[in-house]
Amino acid sequence: MKVNRSARTSFLTWTLVVAALYMTACSKTGFNPFADGDDQVNENIKNLMSLQPGMTKAQVFKLAGVANYIEGESWGSVWFYKYRPGGNEGTLADSNVEKNYMPVVFDSSDRLIGYGYEFYKNTMEQLGSGPY
Repeated sequence: MKVNRSARTSFLTWTLVVAALYMTACSKTGFNPFADGDDQVNENIKNLMSLQPGMTKAQVFKLAGVANYIEGESWGSVWFYKYRPGGNEGTLADSNVEKNYMPVVFDSSDRLIGYGYEFYKNTMEQLGSGPY
C-alpha cells in the first residue's frame, strides 16, 4: 500500500498535537496557565517598581519578563503581570481575579505610556476597547 506524502504529514501533525495536549493535561498546572503565578509575585513587584513611561516593549520585557496575559487594542496593547497572590480559580473576566494583575499600557508605537489598574481603566474609558 502506497501512502502519499500529505497523508504522512497529516498523521505526523496529528500525532504531535495529541502529544502536546497530553503533556499539557499531565502537567502540574493543568489547563490554568496562571496557577503557578503566585511563585512570581514578589519578583514581579520588584521588577514593576522600575517601570518608567517611554520604555520600549523590549526594555519592559528585559526588566519584567513574559507577561501573564496580553490584550491587543486598536490604539496599542496592554501586558498584565501578576502582583497579588491568589485568584488562580475563575476566569479573567472575574473582577477579583482581574485585580491581581498589574496592567502595563503601551501605545501604538510600542512605548510604555503608563501602568496600574486606575491608569488602565482611565485609558480604556478615553480610548475605548477594540480588537487589535
